[in-house]
Amino acid sequence: MKHNINHTYTKLDRIVILCVFMFPVTFLTIRHGVHVSLFTLLLIAAYQLWRIGVKNIQFDYPRDFFILLILSGLLLSVLVSQIFRGAIHPAAFDGPSRILFAGIVFVFLVQLNIQLIRVLSVAIPLGLICVFLSVQLNPGAYWGERYATYFVDPNTLGSQTFILGLLSLLMIGWSGKKSTLLIALQVLGGLLGLYVSIGSGSRGGWLTAPFILLLILLLRIGDISHAGQSQKQKMWLQTITVCISIFFLSLVGFYFSENLSTRIIGGYFEVLNWFTGVNLDGSAGIRLSMWKFGFQFANESLLFGYGEEKNMMQLLQNSPLNIAANQTAINTMAVTGPHSDILSKLLSAGLFGLGAYLSLLLVPFSIFWKQRNAQDFNVKQAARIGLFYITGILIAGLSNEQLSLKYLCTFYGLMIAVLLAQVLHKPSAGRIN
Repeated sequence: MKHNINHTYTKLDRIVILCVFMFPVTFLTIRHGVHVSLFTLLLIAAYQLWRIGVKNIQFDYPRDFFILLILSGLLLSVLVSQIFRGAIHPAAFDGPSRILFAGIVFVFLVQLNIQLIRVLSVAIPLGLICVFLSVQLNPGAYWGERYATYFVDPNTLGSQTFILGLLSLLMIGWSGKKSTLLIALQVLGGLLGLYVSIGSGSRGGWLTAPFILLLILLLRIGDISHAGQSQKQKMWLQTITVCISIFFLSLVGFYFSENLSTRIIGGYFEVLNWFTGVNLDGSAGIRLSMWKFGFQFANESLLFGYGEEKNMMQLLQNSPLNIAANQTAINTMAVTGPHSDILSKLLSAGLFGLGAYLSLLLVPFSIFWKQRNAQDFNVKQAARIGLFYITGILIAGLSNEQLSLKYLCTFYGLMIAVLLAQVLHKPSAGRIN
């Protein structure tokens, strides 16, 4: 399906486009920048609701209601946990509320006739270029020799830039007609994103690569199966060539990048030493110890968790795992948490929190999967980018929390809201002016 390139945007459309454009640009470079986009869009949505009236909102029931429910799941799980534990801690609602607000923004965006994926295709690589400039111009923000910004730690920076860098590169080959300037921007943004990730030393972020590449291969095989007989051989040859090229480039990067090779080899021996008991205090070993503690504590309060206000140090000190060899891991976990989205949600809100977290990932994933072969080019692109993005967040979240801090929740919520709005928009549904 072709889009009308002469489509005229209203003043409201232009403001929305600016907000959508700015949230990937400011995400990792300007503190609270991503919140500005969220709350501006939320205010616009509230104004439109007041202006045209609730009855005139084109609310697709039950679809939109279900999506709102899923995006409010983390907040509801925290509320249920706090009620049953008899302890109300308002600060715990900060991050989950941002995702709920993004759900309201989705209901607004899905009614606008804006090619949102095209906005992201420029904003994401430009944001990665800004991150690169930020870490180069502000070396005082480094954590030792690892890249960081003044408000983003190396693990988070590395995971997010790696995922977004891959997305930037994956957007290159979608359209047969694309400007050379845009391709250059996406290549540059993608490569600089991967460069920053390597400089941050975030091994959890790098772990997303094989899973995203596997997903790309599955989608490619599906495309080949639906292609004409004359095209299948050509597509298979292209696929094999790309796979070999990626493998070769990975080997080259491992050989020539000391930072990359040192972190990977070091991680292997840290895990090996932890399992053999030779050394529990390596970076990976400390994380494994924290996961061990986390699962033990989660089993003791499995249904409702402990809440974010609980003194974790007191729990750790009373644990039979509190031995001299585990002191580094205990002190680290008390300050930084379990370094895992799954354990973080289990410990804070129990099984309700874990269920809400998994739904927040898997429900949008299933919607994107159903639309992965849509005839509309923008819908297909948004659906596949959504699949890659959620896969990256899920895998990176196994070893480093991706949905905990407010700005991380805001960015995830806006990404999902924008991509879902693109995927679920119907051409005849552009009714808000």
